[in-house]
Amino acid sequence: MKTKLSLALLTLLIAAGCSESDQSNLPDSPVNAVPIRIGQSVSAVSRAVAENGTSVTATILRCDGDTPSDWSGFTKVDKNVIDGSKQLTARASVSAASFVVGTTKEISLNQVLYYHTDNSTNSFVAGVSPAGQVANTGTVVAFSQKDGTQDVMYAPAITVGNGGAAALSCDLKFTHQTTQLNFEIKLDKVAGGGEWNGKRIALKSIAVQEVAVPQSVDAANGNVTWSSATTLAVPGITETVIAETATAVGNPFMIKESTQVLLDVTITVDGAEKLFNNIRVVNGDSDLATTTGKSHKITLTMKEPATAADAVNITTTATVTPWVVGDSGTAEL
Repeated sequence: MKTKLSLALLTLLIAAGCSESDQSNLPDSPVNAVPIRIGQSVSAVSRAVAENGTSVTATILRCDGDTPSDWSGFTKVDKNVIDGSKQLTARASVSAASFVVGTTKEISLNQVLYYHTDNSTNSFVAGVSPAGQVANTGTVVAFSQKDGTQDVMYAPAITVGNGGAAALSCDLKFTHQTTQLNFEIKLDKVAGGGEWNGKRIALKSIAVQEVAVPQSVDAANGNVTWSSATTLAVPGITETVIAETATAVGNPFMIKESTQVLLDVTITVDGAEKLFNNIRVVNGDSDLATTTGKSHKITLTMKEPATAADAVNITTTATVTPWVVGDSGTAEL
């Protein structure tokens, strides 16, 4: 059986840190080793919060042993080596992978992972999504993109048995490692016309203060290394007219959970910018606390001033949508 490499899988390979030259001519399957076959179940989705049916990427690590928590024997091996007599002489321990969210289809491994050739030594595997770069030493998978657009997931190690006896369960269970914020905005106009009557009111940007995003995940234990906290703009916002009906704006924003959400919002009134800093999002009378694995929808309401002398207010409400239901919240500017 020949292993064929599509352009899509080549892209996954590069994302996982393997070179094209390493994989462009994959050898025939070895006669002395059994491939590991891995299924998956997903309680989350990947980059850009893909819906069911979307293909996502992952990095899969394999280690030999009877204790899935003991990765001391792991050594990074990027490629399988098969000699002229089709004997497997070196086994890859890292592979780029893809799978379809919402299905139980087998994970597609770009670099086939094999059991030990003695067919008696147990192996275990773990996964990190999306695909990243595996460190030369250790089990850390690092991400090149750190802007809040990646739905980082981790699947703890599972024993997959050995080549002589199949494991009882070979399903990697991926779970969220971030919280998710979604935004919508609407305009609350003054009855009979206020200061903004006839003017173009548009959203220019939303930024979230004290944001940290995943830099890497340790496949051995799921420990996430976070970036330093900073103010990050919500991605995907273009200058959009603010309507009286709430309209979704920006892309899902996936960050470290926190006990408070503070926003900086910029709007334009007939092209003139107005900036609102330190908008506090609350849940009832308390700060909205975000939670790993939960998605929070925050609705910004721009209140039109009755006259030029009136202060401009923004109120916010927060509800929660799947992933998993979390706390709702409100806020005023």
